[in-house]
Amino acid sequence: MESFGGIFPFLIILGIIIFKSVFKKLDVLSDDFPNVGTDKDSVEKPDEKPEQSAIQVSADRLFGLIGKPLGHSKSEQLFKTRFNREHISADYCNFELDSIEELPGIISANPNLCGFNVTIPYKEAVIPFLDELDESARAVGAVNTVKVTRDGSSVRLTGYNTDCTGFMESIKEHVGERRKALILGTGGVSKAVKHAFDLLGIESRFVSRNSTFDTMGYYELSPSIMDEYQIIVNCTPVGMYPNNDQCPDIPYSFLSAEHLVYDVIYNPQETLFMKKSREYGATAIGGENMFELQAAASWKIWNEK
Repeated sequence: MESFGGIFPFLIILGIIIFKSVFKKLDVLSDDFPNVGTDKDSVEKPDEKPEQSAIQVSADRLFGLIGKPLGHSKSEQLFKTRFNREHISADYCNFELDSIEELPGIISANPNLCGFNVTIPYKEAVIPFLDELDESARAVGAVNTVKVTRDGSSVRLTGYNTDCTGFMESIKEHVGERRKALILGTGGVSKAVKHAFDLLGIESRFVSRNSTFDTMGYYELSPSIMDEYQIIVNCTPVGMYPNNDQCPDIPYSFLSAEHLVYDVIYNPQETLFMKKSREYGATAIGGENMFELQAAASWKIWNEK
């Protein structure tokens, strides 16, 4: 009995040592898997994660608009709204350039730039910076959409014109029997409108402050000319936000219910040009539909393989 009494304390001490060793091992396991044995509220539940986390795509595609000024433009708002609504991981930014010479720097500084739109005054000036022109841009002689294709360090820029499509699709149902048109302005969008009229089989002439052999002067808009040309399209920035109180200098009193006037400006929605034309009975259309149609065509181009 004495020998057992001497061994018993030893066994108790040995048991305590083994228990502490096992408990320490469990602590190590608990550190490796911190959610084991913790409060349920601290456990991350898959169904509580944001919906996008299951398909997380980095916003690595950038699109934009180059031109000056850009305060009137709604392109950024249009594309950002679409990206948000359709959960598209992309961004759209305005690049207001003092000179078209700044374009290479913009492309170099934004390696995720996949495409951009072009507005005044660079629709023609951008062409020398491009590697290729689509058939539409070659036919018009102006570019409003550029696709950026990258292959390693190589960058290729291809120019398109979606203004022509946007204008043609937005006006053709309103033309009726009218077969002659005056185009106010001679810039890039004017050339797109001219090409659209050619495709629709409508004779058209440019009107500008300075007359040439193929361009009429505003001073030539006589009653007989205004009666003959029953479609009038404003392709100038006159009347564009924030200069809402301005309008092209045409003889509005020569307009009638036989006339269709179209303003490519979409901001404001009703320009002074449109308002004054309606006062003399003309049908007046703004550029909102054209703007949306050309933007949709641009988006399709940027996403084509």
